Amino acid sequence: MSNLKIAKQLPFNILVKRLIKKVFSTQKTDYTVKDYRKSASNYTLNSLLNINEFSRSINQERINHYLRHEFDLLGSGWVSRNRDKELSLNSEHHFFAEKLFKHIPKDYQFINWQSDIKSGFEFDITKQFDKQIIDESKNVDVKNCWELGRMQHLPQMAIAAINGNNNEELIKEFRNQSLDFIISNPIGMGVQWGCAMDVGIRVSNLLVAYDIFKQTDSTNTLDDEFTLVFTDSIHRHVEFIFNHLEHKEGAAGNHYLFNLVGMLFATNYLSEKDETLEWRDFAEQEIERELYKQFFADGGNFEGSTAYHCLSAEAMLYAAALTLRNAKKIAPNYINLLGKSVHFIGDISKANGEIPQFGDNDSGRLFKFFAEESSLNYQSLLASFSGLFEMEIDAKFLLEKKIIEQFSNNSKLQSPSTRRKSKHQIRNAKHQVQIPSTTEIKFLADINLDKIAFFAYDDFGIYVFKSPQFYLAISGISNKNMHHSWGHVHNDKLSFDLQVNGEDLVKDPGTYSYTAFPEERNEFRSTKAHHGIVVKGIEQNKLIDLFYLDREVKCQILEIQNLSITLQANYYGVEHIRKFTILANQLIVTDYCNKRFKVNINQFDKYAPNYGKLQNRK
Repeated sequence: MSNLKIAKQLPFNILVKRLIKKVFSTQKTDYTVKDYRKSASNYTLNSLLNINEFSRSINQERINHYLRHEFDLLGSGWVSRNRDKELSLNSEHHFFAEKLFKHIPKDYQFINWQSDIKSGFEFDITKQFDKQIIDESKNVDVKNCWELGRMQHLPQMAIAAINGNNNEELIKEFRNQSLDFIISNPIGMGVQWGCAMDVGIRVSNLLVAYDIFKQTDSTNTLDDEFTLVFTDSIHRHVEFIFNHLEHKEGAAGNHYLFNLVGMLFATNYLSEKDETLEWRDFAEQEIERELYKQFFADGGNFEGSTAYHCLSAEAMLYAAALTLRNAKKIAPNYINLLGKSVHFIGDISKANGEIPQFGDNDSGRLFKFFAEESSLNYQSLLASFSGLFEMEIDAKFLLEKKIIEQFSNNSKLQSPSTRRKSKHQIRNAKHQVQIPSTTEIKFLADINLDKIAFFAYDDFGIYVFKSPQFYLAISGISNKNMHHSWGHVHNDKLSFDLQVNGEDLVKDPGTYSYTAFPEERNEFRSTKAHHGIVVKGIEQNKLIDLFYLDREVKCQILEIQNLSITLQANYYGVEHIRKFTILANQLIVTDYCNKRFKVNINQFDKYAPNYGKLQNRK
């Protein structure tokens, strides 16, 4: 039944393409019968960065964890990911692995790339990536493997090696971990090739780390023999991405952006040949098309999630920088929309640097050069954008700015000078519904009302009142032009995020998990998990499957007047009207509904500060 509902939600032209593809399926590569790795490459690697301009202190304790192969990923805590048994490969993949084993010290501890550290389940390296069988009784989360395989710790180690006392140790560890991955993960085999998005993130991080490490390698640890193997692996990565694009017959999302960005990194680092130039041109053309598809006119992203907006905007930022590097002209509309996407992040950010969470958040980033305290803090991303657009940033993020400047060959873009004005006129709202319910949220200290500014992103559906003391963000995310699945959208309409004088008084509960715990997945995106109202037995949007909603709810603004805003949400016969009134000492929330309801502010007792972490709400 859910498949039929999903089919009905697909745009007609996409549905037709998928049916045709299913009927006339093409022959897929069988990675089990051949080893696609080589120990020599026809390509060389360019250097795009200049570490002489880099300066930033690193958390040495974190680096020490990496040296011991301990990783804190998606709520795992710092745990060892070392393999405790022999690697078991298909016979077709033995020969190449044996050739490389001799280049790794005997005391090196190999990493277990196939293990979901939380559930204890191990994926099968002898089976192709799309033939894996998951034990559903073990609450397996494939993301725990993919997150490790993104290799986002390697650029952190490389930056630490620039001025660190253990430079040589870090370079040797980079070499060993790179060879470890190549040996332990034959192309197309096991879990690490199961998602082309993660392959794209991995190849980007491998290249940036190599570029930095190579410039600090005074003892030639990364010698010609290693570089040949490494370069061939990079080429195989981009080849794999191109053959497994997550285009979804045109109904693509953030995954496709990272396919393209991975291709751009690989084809800018690899020497120019007919093949790489063809891939690069393809990626540049597609990334521009996807910008217009995936971002609304106000700059907001069509995934319907504030965190996924930031993730997709990061992909677009690096794509633009690498496109500019090749002296390609970027269209004014492209520049304008990219600039609006960064204004969006700045405008919805709180005084402490965090954004409100509406919709999913899986803690995803392209690069994590320095670990953020919170997965909702995107100040480093704003600093990266300053490498293209002139913006004021915190001095501690200068390295992020410098990296973008180097990737783009110091090209600068003109940011839109003004935000879009709200389309809404001041008018009176008439509420012909039941007796209202009023909630008063008191402040410990009065706020200055004159300092509060209002930001409206009507296409995306978020409305923000903020000052250095006060922050209120409201979700009206319901644009029918969002991604057809509403897969990262939550039932959070007219829910809100409130921070006063640095204290969070109302905050979204988060995401927690995707596939490992289906019941919790649905609970965290349900109406009852958010700060709206609950009408017994009625969700704002019915849950079709873990990444599909029914797309029922409609939201609109009824009234904006001074420091007051009134919005309406309609779904399955429910008409909910909510008015927010900001006073110096309190926020008044007034709810009206045509059905019996309960106000649900701060009633959900669970909280997930990051993906994979779960705690009781304080």
